[in-house]
Amino acid sequence: MKEGAKNGSLIGHVADLRSFSSGLLALAEVTPERVSAPQLLFFLFAGLADLAGKPATFTEIKEMVGGPISRSLHTTYKVFLSDNDREPGRQVALGWLMRETDRSDNRRKYLRLTKEGREVMTEVVRAITGEDI
Repeated sequence: MKEGAKNGSLIGHVADLRSFSSGLLALAEVTPERVSAPQLLFFLFAGLADLAGKPATFTEIKEMVGGPISRSLHTTYKVFLSDNDREPGRQVALGWLMRETDRSDNRRKYLRLTKEGREVMTEVVRAITGEDI
């Protein structure tokens, strides 16, 4: 562990912050202006859960994020859904996530990355770590 990180100073985390900023910039390049920061955090949580092989439901992600971020997401997270999951009459979605029904409980809907969503997450992870997933 770096000396600065050991005593809790911010200077010890500059490299980590720079890497994280690179990931956010990669995400910002492909995200329309209409998408908010809380929505992007939601997408990152959903995408990382799916990449880890443990897709989460909306409720699980909302509980992980918590606080004020979760209040507005109930309807606005749908901006990331594929056209198949989009509500009729709604603005065209980005198509980065899809809902997959749990075979053992039809009420549970896991959020999974689509091909396009996986490409976005690949770019974000590459920007942060320098490695492909």
